Amino acid sequence: MPVRISAVDLRDAARKSSAIRAQAQERGEAAPDVFLDIEVHIDRDAKAALRALGDQERESVRYVGTPRGLAGLISDVQRLGIADGVVLLTRSEHQVADLMLDELAPGLKAS
Repeated sequence: MPVRISAVDLRDAARKSSAIRAQAQERGEAAPDVFLDIEVHIDRDAKAALRALGDQERESVRYVGTPRGLAGLISDVQRLGIADGVVLLTRSEHQVADLMLDELAPGLKAS
């Protein structure tokens, strides 16, 4: 059964996912797939994303920037073994859905 984690940064996420996998191994179970929550605010350029974000409080790993940069972060999370996948959380509808379809998805394919 997949496990979803929230962490303050990638180092914290790596610690949490390693602990979950180690616990499963100690119990003689297969390691579960781990999914990392990432708060996302993307825009066509990073400055616009930062401006639109405002002063929202951070609850987990956060990415603010461009779709291409987010694709790189997701790739790094998987490549480094931090998590098997991610759950992208958005707090606003500010172009996010369109940008994910138009720019993020093709960026993931390329990375």
